[in-house]
Amino acid sequence: MSGSVEHFDAVVVGGGAAGAAVALGLARAGHRVLLLDRRPRPAFNDEAPVTRVATLNAASMELLGELGVRDSVLARRGHAFHGMEVWDAHSSAALGFDADDLGLPALGWTVEHLALESSLWEGVEAAGGVLLPDMGWRAIDWRTDRIDLHLDGGRVLGARLLVAADGAESALRARAGIAVRRNPYRMTGVVATVATRFPHQDTAWQRFNGEEILAFLPLADGRCSIVWSLPDFEAERILSLDDAAFSEALRDAFGGRLGDILSTSPRVGWPLVGRQAHDYVSGRLVLVGDAAHTIHPLAGQGLNLGFSDVRALLDAVPAGAGADPADPRALRAYTRSRRLDNELMLRSMEGLRWLFGSSLPPVAWARGLGVGQVDRHRVLKRFFALRALGQDDTRGV
Repeated sequence: MSGSVEHFDAVVVGGGAAGAAVALGLARAGHRVLLLDRRPRPAFNDEAPVTRVATLNAASMELLGELGVRDSVLARRGHAFHGMEVWDAHSSAALGFDADDLGLPALGWTVEHLALESSLWEGVEAAGGVLLPDMGWRAIDWRTDRIDLHLDGGRVLGARLLVAADGAESALRARAGIAVRRNPYRMTGVVATVATRFPHQDTAWQRFNGEEILAFLPLADGRCSIVWSLPDFEAERILSLDDAAFSEALRDAFGGRLGDILSTSPRVGWPLVGRQAHDYVSGRLVLVGDAAHTIHPLAGQGLNLGFSDVRALLDAVPAGAGADPADPRALRAYTRSRRLDNELMLRSMEGLRWLFGSSLPPVAWARGLGVGQVDRHRVLKRFFALRALGQDDTRGV
């Protein structure tokens, strides 16, 4: 019954960072927006333990600034880092980056997902958007002028544009019949927050050791958030260790670079899978973030790619009340601008995994030689640093 439908220019399903950023951007552009999530509304508490952490590049921070939430995010235990050290356990391959040498204010920022989500939800509310946490959906009606989303409680939302930001196993993507290519890595990402004997020096650290990849990301309180990518069988063993045994294994896996591990939070693991949706659009439905693609976390680019999706979609969608946010030309432009870039990043990460994961002596020699050349070449180092930061500006090289 059309009379019972609540009409919106856009309904965003999924209140993670990418979905909430889309909702905020559309609301600030003059559209009537509703943000829907099955989970409770995110609420950051600076006395609570550190939870999941992301690394953001300069392009992502610029987007947060344009959305008006950058300061709020950084005030919630956000932390800029100015150095980056990457090295290989089985060759001479090593790279070091310094923000001052590159003429940059920072190489990146570590921020908690909960800080991002809380700030973005607050922004959506301040911009006049409607928030609907603790609510799922059960059915969809596809119409020519809108998509009707039937909620668990009986409400019906009519969306001229339906944004699927509901994660890697997106139910909306499946309901729309959009196929997805999956590449299970047979790896598990183990995350924890640890205190180390030596200070992190405002530096992001990463060590490659065959198939294992271990990153230490600096936090504002002096501790580090670790992301340890391990073969599934090894991750199962590591997750079963007590704190003392885990800390010892972590120290050894990191080559003792930051000394003993003094304390650790409980560990969490999740399976690592590369995904790429065959299309990002189906009629008035559009995919963003993990619903469209996932990559290996070795370069910390997953959320940055999601924010690049957000920027591209906001740039493509017509602004202002009355404009159709699901204009087919706009959504196709969004797909063209993002799918190829995301595919290139996916392939690049898989190539890096092979390059650093191979124990063949010729490959180890070649990567030591090649990485060493990059480390000694200022122009190449600046090029790779700017690409990782989401910047194409090569001034000063």
